[in-house]
Amino acid sequence: MKVINPVLPGFNPDPSLVRVGDDYYLVTSSFAYFPGVPVYHSKDLANWEQIGHVLTRRSQADLEDVNASKGIWAPTIRKNNGRFYVSATNMSLWLPYRRLPSDRCDGETAGEFLV
Repeated sequence: MKVINPVLPGFNPDPSLVRVGDDYYLVTSSFAYFPGVPVYHSKDLANWEQIGHVLTRRSQADLEDVNASKGIWAPTIRKNNGRFYVSATNMSLWLPYRRLPSDRCDGETAGEFLV
């Protein structure tokens, strides 16, 4: 297979990925942009498809008046006991942000809380 770099073109800083069987899931920083923390899927690490976002509702992270250098930074994604976990830091508040676990990786079923 011939791989062309970048494999994930565009604005995708601070990637974190997890392997689940034959699948790979990747999240990236989104800073002040909404919806936040894009989620990508790949079978081969060369071809990626965006499948959703972690932050899909303003109630999860209100980024309305946040400047572009703040917001959601450096997410990490993991899977444990059948559930995906994503955590990141909301630099607007200087607080770590955690997602409640979800058995899906498209951002549609999990809640949130601040620590």
